[in-house]
Amino acid sequence: MIDILISDSDDGKQIHKWLRLLLPGMPLSGIHKFIRTGRIKVNGKRGKRDTVLHTGDTVHLYMTDEDYAASKRPKREKYAGVKVDLDIRYEDGEMLIVNKPAGVLVHAADGDYSSTLQAQVEAYVYRNREAQEGQAFTPAPVHRLDRNTTGLVIFAKTSRAARELGLKFQSGGIKKTYLALVVGEVAKPGRVTAALARVSDELTAVAPEGKESATHYAPLASAGGTTLLTIRLETGRTHQIRAHMAHIRHPLVGDVKYGARRNRIGSFFLHAARLEKEPDLSVTAPLPHAFEAKLKALGYSVPDLREALANA
Repeated sequence: MIDILISDSDDGKQIHKWLRLLLPGMPLSGIHKFIRTGRIKVNGKRGKRDTVLHTGDTVHLYMTDEDYAASKRPKREKYAGVKVDLDIRYEDGEMLIVNKPAGVLVHAADGDYSSTLQAQVEAYVYRNREAQEGQAFTPAPVHRLDRNTTGLVIFAKTSRAARELGLKFQSGGIKKTYLALVVGEVAKPGRVTAALARVSDELTAVAPEGKESATHYAPLASAGGTTLLTIRLETGRTHQIRAHMAHIRHPLVGDVKYGARRNRIGSFFLHAARLEKEPDLSVTAPLPHAFEAKLKALGYSVPDLREALANA
């Protein structure tokens, strides 16, 4: 029999999900049979598929040491082929904050999972930590950025952190500051409160029946018929900044889906530049090279902007 003490990393995980991560060499059918035949107990009681594990629980697996060791070995090397190329801006035992480049998906959709930020973070954590016996949680993003939005993304490294960070986002305990290059001159700060609704997988629109949404913006500088804004969100709807800026007739430069003209880069300019977590964590990510190059081409003074951003 194998005895495993549940740590904070797996607090709140359902048994069947925990087993799938713990025993990657066991097929899914074998996992279900293992539970169904009573070969797993939690604190001495028979475990069920939806039994939730908590910190301090003792799990008993009725299997030999040899079978356990074999089931823990994946059928192929874990994260084989995943190339890790991360700009890590902060890391502790609970979370990882990464500066996402343009063109990278945060999590898998259609396409190659191995190239996503999720896969890279999972591979990085897996290769750089000594997992406790029985630890099964894999890092998970606490929020999302669009494929072509750059900047800071938080990944939780434990189940507890995933819950707590999610609650902090909902309560306003985590604040993000974005930089957005928009069409036209914006003379003064403002707040957009138009309700938003998804109209397709690729588009969000202002709609009376949509969800309440609020975006604060303030101009840093203007040049070449554009304005660089700092933006803070009160709510976190999909494409909120893009839809709200288009609504006030200042779409992001290059954001064709929301009414702007196409540019040579074929993308818009939106960067999650600062992330603040109460009470005392502040993390920043520098502007991507392409964003800075665009600003210079338009006539902005990038050194002056860096100073303004530091005080924003």
